[in-house]
Amino acid sequence: MRLVIGTILLTVGISFQGIAQHWEVGAIGGYGWYQNPTIANFTSSQPDSAAIGFPARGTVGVVVGDNPYHHLGGELRWLFQWGGPQIEANGIKTSMTGFSNLVTYDFVIYPISSESGFRPYLAGGGGVKVYTGSGFELMGQSPTAGLALLRSATQAEGALSAGGGLKYLFAKHAQFRIDLRAYFTPIPDDVIQPTRFSSIRGWLTEIVPTAGFSYVF
Repeated sequence: MRLVIGTILLTVGISFQGIAQHWEVGAIGGYGWYQNPTIANFTSSQPDSAAIGFPARGTVGVVVGDNPYHHLGGELRWLFQWGGPQIEANGIKTSMTGFSNLVTYDFVIYPISSESGFRPYLAGGGGVKVYTGSGFELMGQSPTAGLALLRSATQAEGALSAGGGLKYLFAKHAQFRIDLRAYFTPIPDDVIQPTRFSSIRGWLTEIVPTAGFSYVF
């Protein structure tokens, strides 16, 4: 009986240990660059087009990962980024203070088995990005007033995520990671509100490299 109980406890312990090592929780930080779309109008008295979107700014976040299989896992990611809406035409920029919050879930594919300390990966998924404009415009509207208005508002937009990275397990429970993600969202047209004579072409594209550490357990 003791042998049976001991065998059961050993089996459960091994199984629990295997499950426990699937998880990771980490903190990351980096910088994000936007490829901003254009806005155009239909009047001759205003600029034909302008770039609208958000400036490049620093970002910080948290990653929670689950890797139950050797080559497949998943990650829930939250990123906070500084920077409010802006519009630029003819070398004149109008901007507003603000920030954004991004929450995504990515499916992660590992070409190398989980037994390796170095693990490059590819990732893709989606989520939601919440843009917030706050305060007042930091420059006058001319000559951009006929294109769009920057508003103190908060708006959520669906987001697509794609990218990859590298994880290095340098201790039993400590992991260093570098990541590169591209995020795609529609323009939040409550925060950057086009006038009735204007139309927006394209989505917001942001490239975000980050680095950080995670605890594996």
